[in-house]
Amino acid sequence: MSVREIKRNQVYQIEIPIAYRADGTRKRHFETFYGGKKDALLREAKLKIEFKTGNFPEKQNINFEIFSEEYLAYQKPILSPKTYKTYSDRVKIINEHIGYIKLKNINTKILDKFYSYLRDKHINKRGKPYSPTTIQAYYALINNMLQVAVKWDYIPNNPNVRIEKPKRARANISYYSAEEITKLLECLSNEPLKYQAIVTLALDLSCRRGELTGLTWDDVNLETGKIIINKTTQYINRRIYEKETKSVNSDRINYINPYTIELLKRYKKEQFEKQLKLGSKWIKTNRVFTTDLGGNIHPDTPTKIFEKIIKKYNLKHLTFHGLRHTGISHMIERGFQAQIICRKVGHSSVQVTDTYYSHFFEDEFKQAANSMNDIFEKVQ
Repeated sequence: MSVREIKRNQVYQIEIPIAYRADGTRKRHFETFYGGKKDALLREAKLKIEFKTGNFPEKQNINFEIFSEEYLAYQKPILSPKTYKTYSDRVKIINEHIGYIKLKNINTKILDKFYSYLRDKHINKRGKPYSPTTIQAYYALINNMLQVAVKWDYIPNNPNVRIEKPKRARANISYYSAEEITKLLECLSNEPLKYQAIVTLALDLSCRRGELTGLTWDDVNLETGKIIINKTTQYINRRIYEKETKSVNSDRINYINPYTIELLKRYKKEQFEKQLKLGSKWIKTNRVFTTDLGGNIHPDTPTKIFEKIIKKYNLKHLTFHGLRHTGISHMIERGFQAQIICRKVGHSSVQVTDTYYSHFFEDEFKQAANSMNDIFEKVQ
């Protein structure tokens, strides 16, 4: 038996061995408990008595919807608020179709039918069908849910693993050419320093939007150009949250060029002057990019600023994330190795860089055929 702390004095996972299987392994009961450690230990003792006396209710006959509630409660302390909400929204749609079915009766035919519905009939909030990438996300969620159900001994195996994993759609990457970047920077010179700094830094760092809004001045060294990226901000349920970056490799040290350094120095000076003017009204978040009163900016703000600039100057349409694609594509064009790019932009692996930007590496691949030209020419 064990009581494992998930969130100090708030959330615990209780694990109780209850029987032996035919193969000699232990069958275990898992339960997520919300409350203090003393109460969690009391709950563990109560469960132990219930199992020993046979008074614990049989849970093998629960339907998928009841199980999904247990699953979300189990995951909530582990997930970021945004990911938890995404999971919850997707679980609602899953339950509309298979929630009434007993968990033990879920099979490949039922799951295949659900995935077919997502592909052929489901319309999202924007009135569009789901992309292959979103369907794959549903597949991954259901797969994880059923793996947990196996772990909890609700079902003997996971039927989802016998279904072919949906393929992701190939990313349609849009980016600016060198000429378009030059035009963008020329247009930016007429805009407020805050607008200039947001767009230019995003382009220079090739970072994610949340990483940009999560930066504090403590992360930025304006003498060396060194920038530490180790957090991100998200907006969920009308609140702005700070969380860790997307993956372990997303935590990284980056560097910016002299142009961006000088721009940030001017912007920081302007921000400091505004802080002095507002006095006690200034909110001391220490963020690089703030509201007019110094508070956290909404993670959508950089997107709205960039869209405003595109419309004002009639520039080629590009999403804010397209600035990240632009920075990466130009590093590839200038011959930087995938390992260096991966490290700079915080991809989880070099394979991610290769997969998403493989077509940009095509010219380098073609040049590889000419690598021994000087040797072959001597034979002629």
